[in-house]
Amino acid sequence: MLASWFVYGGVRDALEPRARTAAAEPIVGPLLKDAGIEVPVEVLVRVHSAATAATAAVLAISKSPRSAGVVLTGLAAVTVATSAPFWRLPDGEERDAALNEFMKNLSLLGGAMLAATAGHSAGHIKRKKAHKAKAKAKAAKVAEKAKAERKGK
Repeated sequence: MLASWFVYGGVRDALEPRARTAAAEPIVGPLLKDAGIEVPVEVLVRVHSAATAATAAVLAISKSPRSAGVVLTGLAAVTVATSAPFWRLPDGEERDAALNEFMKNLSLLGGAMLAATAGHSAGHIKRKKAHKAKAKAKAAKVAEKAKAERKGK
């Protein structure tokens, strides 16, 4: 369910990037200029949005959920930092709406972080399988010994 918002928002903003571009421009534009990078912010918004939707889709179908969670965390952090700069607005309804958007995005970032850490690592699963195999072998050895002792009596 976490992935659904990222898929929806990513597709929406990739197809219609004007609102996100307008919010990101005051923050991203000067950074690009200082770095000497001549890429329109709208292009970056489209790429970021498409990457967000694709990564969320990977998370939704449970293919590499931890990796998808890590990537989604990075993408969500960019969204948090650029999409609703409430601190630049004067007090009022517009600032309240931007703060609400910021907090929503921050919550989604937290969800992505949880997705990145949820479940067991491949190493844990491998160790667990090895432990089960060892226990099974030991149980078989004990059963074989008991069987041999019964035959001997």
